Amino acid sequence: MESFISIPVLMFLPLIVAILINLPMINRNYILIRRFVSGFSVVYTLYSLLLYVFYINELDTLQFNPEYISSIPFLNNSILNQLGINVSFGVDSLSILMIILTSTIFMFSILGSKLFINKHHRTFYTLILCLESILVGIFSSIDMFVFFVLWELELIPMYLLISLWGDKKSKKAALKFVLYTFGGSLFILLGILLLYYTNFSLSGDLTSDISRIGVNNVPYILQLVMSISFLIGFGVKIPLVPLHRWLADAHTNSTPPVSMVLAAILLKLGVYGLIRFNYALLTLGFMTLTPILGGIALINIIYGAALAYYQQDIKRIVAYSSISQMGLVILGLVSMNSVGYKGAVFHMISHALVAAGLFFVVGIIKLKFRTRNIKRLSGVANVCPRLFGFTSMIALAGIGIPFLSGFIGEFLSIYGAVISQIWILKFFAFVAIGIIILSALYILRLIHEVFYANLPDKYNQVQDIAVHEFIVLGGISFLILLLGVCPYIIINFLNA
Repeated sequence: MESFISIPVLMFLPLIVAILINLPMINRNYILIRRFVSGFSVVYTLYSLLLYVFYINELDTLQFNPEYISSIPFLNNSILNQLGINVSFGVDSLSILMIILTSTIFMFSILGSKLFINKHHRTFYTLILCLESILVGIFSSIDMFVFFVLWELELIPMYLLISLWGDKKSKKAALKFVLYTFGGSLFILLGILLLYYTNFSLSGDLTSDISRIGVNNVPYILQLVMSISFLIGFGVKIPLVPLHRWLADAHTNSTPPVSMVLAAILLKLGVYGLIRFNYALLTLGFMTLTPILGGIALINIIYGAALAYYQQDIKRIVAYSSISQMGLVILGLVSMNSVGYKGAVFHMISHALVAAGLFFVVGIIKLKFRTRNIKRLSGVANVCPRLFGFTSMIALAGIGIPFLSGFIGEFLSIYGAVISQIWILKFFAFVAIGIIILSALYILRLIHEVFYANLPDKYNQVQDIAVHEFIVLGGISFLILLLGVCPYIIINFLNA
């Protein structure tokens, strides 16, 4: 099985396809290129699912202890090895789930790109495939410096994807995204260097392997400094208030396929880093910060919901709702118990599907009705009943209706905070319950004002969603329903 499922192969396959479609002998017909890349994305997603199928019975205590480690010889050399740096990759239960989520979201993004990408097709698919390779590398990296290099490399394709295919202000939004992320990266690098040298000074083991680093004897103050450093760096990506200012502009000015990837995967990178470094390695320092971080999570929930409610641009509504939903993820994580952790990971995955679906819906509405202003839209359900049906299901999952994926993550995250040994988190959890109920208002407002009421005459000739749009929205809706009805698919896997 290990020979059949190779982590380096999984990481490099999208990159190989990106190179392949740029070879001189390849047909330059963009339709054929799109179909080839779309077919590859489907096969690649099925291949990544084999990680789950083959390893579900073999993962015993893999949480934070990656196994099935594969080194890449041609990227390693004696100088790197002398410094304790090893270009190697491995997976555990969390890595596997994030890799599968990445391949799935990229598949939907690529399938949906037919509607929105009308220039530089080869360049777009090259960049999106390169980004996918980098993200799979981040989620499977077990070396801190390799993790950081890939973290920085992700900025290049993301900047180009936002700026080249976005709206008029996309270049400014892309630059803001890069500056914020790069600023956060400096804090991540500081935390990595402190971990690296502290581990060497205490144990004599010169290594940057995450699974070999021990911080049990690290002074409390130093753990706290490292935890704060990582928290700021990863907090930019999540994003935590007040490090969120890049988010709405990046989403609003991106083309929908890029917004899908940005909301579904890029935001989760911050939480993944927080789990890998703060939650798993620097537990003592992280526990000290949990009351503060719990308060920030509550602010995220309230602030994101309030901003979403007062927006007129439906794309900004979805963007600000992400801030609120990521607050719930952090609230579950800081509870420092198994229930909260599972809830945080489950809600990450659920939000990824919901956000990707809603951004795709917003893109379709803008394409068909030439506006994203909620005041200029009404009665869309009259001409697009299938679009209305899928949107309602995805939006209700975002609210947290039972038997849809959003309910499980919200419930476990809040319940984890309620049973936490940190008393202030119990208070935050009860406040969050009330805010979540109120946050349903912006979703219901979006559905009511966009889809109900009378349809203006100028929209009478608008057609409902086509086959490929149906496939994307149907696929996302199916996964939302599947996880809502069968949550053990993820929860039992995290039990490993």
